[in-house]
Amino acid sequence: MKDIQDTWAKKAKNEGYRSRASYKLIQINQTHNLIEQADLIIELGSAPGGWSQVISNKKKTHTKCLAIDILSMEKINSIDFYKIDLYSDEFAELSENLTKKPDLILSDMSVNLSGIKLVDDEANLELNLFCLNLSKKILNKNGALLIKTFSNQNLKKLKKLFEENFKKVVVEKPPASKTSSAEVYLLGLVPK
Repeated sequence: MKDIQDTWAKKAKNEGYRSRASYKLIQINQTHNLIEQADLIIELGSAPGGWSQVISNKKKTHTKCLAIDILSMEKINSIDFYKIDLYSDEFAELSENLTKKPDLILSDMSVNLSGIKLVDDEANLELNLFCLNLSKKILNKNGALLIKTFSNQNLKKLKKLFEENFKKVVVEKPPASKTSSAEVYLLGLVPK
């Protein structure tokens, strides 16, 4: 099993991607064409830049992508990176002053794990809810929200919230995700 996981890490290294996570987005995007349809993309928690690289490669020439992280990220072609905290006034101002509504909000974020399952699950749920609430405020009427979450006691509740807010909701487990990992991706399409 470890060999399969290492395959994605090796593939990322050989193909110049910053992380194996790039393939998770590539695989989800193959089914839904999220990037190709967007004119404005907001990527939350973008460092080290694996998803930003995929966006840069797949987006239309005129599409803008704002990548945001509290950590530094090396420059990626045609990606506007902001090193700011999502909970800061600076981010609130940035999201409130967009010239247009984003078509796609992406998040591959997870909290730094403490090892205490209940604490980690609640902290990750809080991050997920932050993304959902942001999408309610700023997402385009035909937009999409894709977030990393976890197959735990909170998933059912989170999926229900997505179903209340989006016309179509899909749970994805891309092949590049570690089989041993509880991570899944929740996709909400077209806000209600």
